[in-house]
Amino acid sequence: MAKEPKELKWIEDLLPEAGYRRKSMFGGFAYYLDERIVLITFESGNKSNWHGCMFPVEHQNQAQALKQFPILSPHPVLPKWLYLPIETEGFDEWVTDVLRAALKPNSLWGSFPKEKKRAENPEQYKNIDTRRPRMFSDEDPKEMLQKAKKLTDLKNIGPTLEALLLDAGIKTPQQMQKLGWQKTMVKLVKIHPKTNHSMYAYTIITALENKDFGGLSESQKTEVRSYMKTLRDRLKS
Repeated sequence: MAKEPKELKWIEDLLPEAGYRRKSMFGGFAYYLDERIVLITFESGNKSNWHGCMFPVEHQNQAQALKQFPILSPHPVLPKWLYLPIETEGFDEWVTDVLRAALKPNSLWGSFPKEKKRAENPEQYKNIDTRRPRMFSDEDPKEMLQKAKKLTDLKNIGPTLEALLLDAGIKTPQQMQKLGWQKTMVKLVKIHPKTNHSMYAYTIITALENKDFGGLSESQKTEVRSYMKTLRDRLKS
C-alpha cells in the first residue's frame, strides 16, 4: 500500500493549503476536496505499473473535458478517469493547467464517489465462499473467447476501449484472438495514436488470457514495454 508520495509530492503544492485530504487508492494517492475526488497520482514501482496522473470526469462531461485538454486520454481500465502518463512532454505544465481548471468553482472536473449500499439482508451472504473472489474466473481462455459475443464480454474491456477497437476494425473477440495482442496493438495505434502505451497492451493481453489486470508476470510486462517501444519507433519512421 502506498504510504507517502515522493516524486510527485510537488503536486500537493497546487492544491488548497487547507481543505484537501489524501488517501491511498489503487497503489497510488487519491486527493479529495470536500467529498469530491479530483486527482490520483501514481509513482513508479506500484503494482499496477501506472505512472502519472488521473483526473476523474463524469461520463457526460468527458467530451467537454477532452476538448479542453486533448492531451489526456480515457484510461482503458478505469474509463471515468482521464490519464496523463508521466512521460508526456510538458507533464508538469499539463498537470498544473488541468488542476487549475479542476479547482475552479462549479468545475466539470472531479467525481463524487458513490456510497456503498448496505445489504438489506446480511444473512443472504452467509454461505458464500469468499476465499476466492468471484471476479477471478477459472474459465479456460479459449472456451471463454469462443463463447464471447462482443468485446466487452472479455475481462477488463469496457465500452471506451471497445469503441477504440471497433474504430480500428476489430469487431469481435474471435477476430482479436486470431490477430493476437501485437497485431491488435498495431491496428489500434494506427487509428488512435494515443493508445501507444503499455497499459493498453496489458489490457488486451489480460482480456485474451482471461486474467485480472494485475495478473501479468514481470517477464510479460518487460516484453510488452520492449515491443511498444519498438512500435513507437517504427511508426515514427
